[in-house]
Order: sequence, then structure tokens, then C-alpha cells
Amino acid sequence: MKSMVDELNNVPVKKSVVTSIEYDCKRPDKEDEVFDAVRDIVANYQDTFSKITYDLDPVNHKVKVEVNEHK
Repeated sequence: MKSMVDELNNVPVKKSVVTSIEYDCKRPDKEDEVFDAVRDIVANYQDTFSKITYDLDPVNHKVKVEVNEHK
């Protein structure tokens, strides 16, 4: 069975998809792991996304990443 997002992505109209993920890292090294993944996306997928944000809450060890993709 397809997910709701898959169904919406299959509509044949130009679209921009915004994905938001919040990580509960618990430790600073996990925050670094998320940052490294964001850096890799910036380095390797510049033609695919229009915007990516990395928002760190160091007190609670939470990271929120938001990506705007062109599809």
C-alpha cells in the first residue's frame, strides 16, 4: 500500500515538497551526526533542493532539519 505522501507525489504537477524532521539526539555526538548528513546533502544534492535548515536546541539536544525539494 502506498503512503499518503506517495499518492500526493504521484500527481503529475510541478511541486515543491517540504520535509521536516526533528531528531531527539540525547548526546552531542548524535547532533554532529545529523549535521554531517545535512552537510553531505548540501555538497551532493544542490540541484534538487532549494532550501535546507538546521536548527539546534543544545539545551534539550534536539535538532530540527527542514528541506524544500523541487519535484
